[in-house]
Amino acid sequence: MTTEIASHRGGALLWAENSPLAFANTAKLPVEQVEFDVHPTRDGKLVVIHDETLDRTTDGHGPVCAHDWADLAKLILKGSGGQRMLLLDEVMDIFRPTKIVLRLEIKTGPNRVPYPDPHASNVVSAVKAGGMLDRTVLTSFQLGTVAEALRHGTPLRSVWLVAPATQVDIGLAAVIAAARANGVPMLGLHGPLLDPPTVAAVRKAGLGIGGWACNTASLIARMFDLGVDVFTTDRPDLALAQRDKR
Repeated sequence: MTTEIASHRGGALLWAENSPLAFANTAKLPVEQVEFDVHPTRDGKLVVIHDETLDRTTDGHGPVCAHDWADLAKLILKGSGGQRMLLLDEVMDIFRPTKIVLRLEIKTGPNRVPYPDPHASNVVSAVKAGGMLDRTVLTSFQLGTVAEALRHGTPLRSVWLVAPATQVDIGLAAVIAAARANGVPMLGLHGPLLDPPTVAAVRKAGLGIGGWACNTASLIARMFDLGVDVFTTDRPDLALAQRDKR
């Protein structure tokens, strides 16, 4: 089995994260997946940006969900050379001609509170309407959000991204049990917490296993050595070079 590479936020250590440039360049790479994040606007659009607020990555301020798309479209993404954020539909348009799978994270709002219904169903509906649901992996750090999304459509895969504190506080066995109880077939664990016993335990439970935040050469090598299904990385170039050598 080939360990798949997901270009995280379009390759956030190479280009401005979640930017048109990052996605256009990722679309040219032989990676299997592109990871990005979705928030709702005040007027019901779905925009691709990581944070729930605008301040870190744009010249705007405040919560994403407090602004209409007409206002957000005027903002500039920092480090992008003047580019604006994209709508989910626009990101789908970039990758539709490729074979790259969309790895879509359904984000939370301010203070990590999930957006109210029907946000998860709106995301699924949009990907369905774009004809990309069978090429989309839906992910979230909120188990309930993943489970809710699955009620509205069946993506290629769904993944519960497990925060390190959750994994430590309740233990791996409880994480596995919760995923199985909610019908979520795959876990995404923080790369530094992945080791052979952890991978073996997850696989024994019949779940898929992936790693996230794998940005150094040593951590990328560990993902390949462990044989995880997929890992996200801000340096897809490093990951591809390592895989080519193997």
